Amino acid sequence: MRYFMIILSLLVVVSSQATAGLIIHAAEIGIGKFHRQDNIVHPYESGNAWLPYVLPTNAETKTPIVMENADHSITVFFSTLEELLTKVAQISQTRGEQIAVLNFNAHGLPGGMWFPMNESFKNSVECWQWNAAATGSDKANHDQYYTPVAKQDIMSIREYAQTGGGVPCVTGYNQWKSILAKVPQLKPTLAKDLKLNILSCVVGLGPVGDKFMTGLGALLGGTDQVQLRSSLYFGLGDWSMPEGMGFWDYQTDEQLEHDNSIYGVNRKDREIMQKGKVRVTALVKGTWLSTVLEDQDFMSLGADSLEVSNATWGRELVSRSAIKPNTIRIPGTSVYESVK
Repeated sequence: MRYFMIILSLLVVVSSQATAGLIIHAAEIGIGKFHRQDNIVHPYESGNAWLPYVLPTNAETKTPIVMENADHSITVFFSTLEELLTKVAQISQTRGEQIAVLNFNAHGLPGGMWFPMNESFKNSVECWQWNAAATGSDKANHDQYYTPVAKQDIMSIREYAQTGGGVPCVTGYNQWKSILAKVPQLKPTLAKDLKLNILSCVVGLGPVGDKFMTGLGALLGGTDQVQLRSSLYFGLGDWSMPEGMGFWDYQTDEQLEHDNSIYGVNRKDREIMQKGKVRVTALVKGTWLSTVLEDQDFMSLGADSLEVSNATWGRELVSRSAIKPNTIRIPGTSVYESVK
């Protein structure tokens, strides 16, 4: 009987590990360079949420680059959405485990993220500024992260969150739809309780962010246990934020002036962190809808479900007074792109 109980206990452990699923961290290559440099300037301690996003010292320049972490999670450093999703599906199939958590760490805009959808776009004129950043030095990627943000840049992003528009090398709903059609093997690898966390600035902001997140949920499919999470604020994720992605945004002129005066000098996200807003997107009675959780300290990087039992679900309305900006700054960079 004793041996039976031991075997039964082992089976329970194996079963729980199998059903837990894979945790995959997806890091755009430029972000990986930022964290590698940041880890040199301020070494990340064990348990720092950003440790899986540090590009290995001896990493090759060609992506995707796969790294297994101490907690058995997997990091994929990528350049295009197509190579990432293809590699992620392959990892899941090889391991025989579904993906429970998929974290995206990349520069964002309302309704999309700044990286190419495929190799063709990567090599196009449209993505020349992304290529310049992605192939730049670790120090260059690190330095541009700490560039102070002008009020006008923030207001342009808020306007864009209402109007939308075409921004070069930004991968949004249409690009996801196109790539998912080319990588049909991905969807079966996603767990029925998948948590997809977009660790990027302002991706969920406004009606544009709402439309992207609900559209992405419909593309990926799944059950009402799936949650997609994105930030309405700028994201903070340097060495001083070991708990995960924090938040920052414009509140007042005085606050912005203070934050900008110290940020480029001290280079410490924690000094300017605020309570933030997270958009949670889920399947509600057969329809993909969103709700916004306020007063959040950090963005979740795990499989935990955010409490939404009393949430108000719906879709955001577009402001008729919004005027589409001509140019927009990619948050976390010093790059300005035109808006079509």
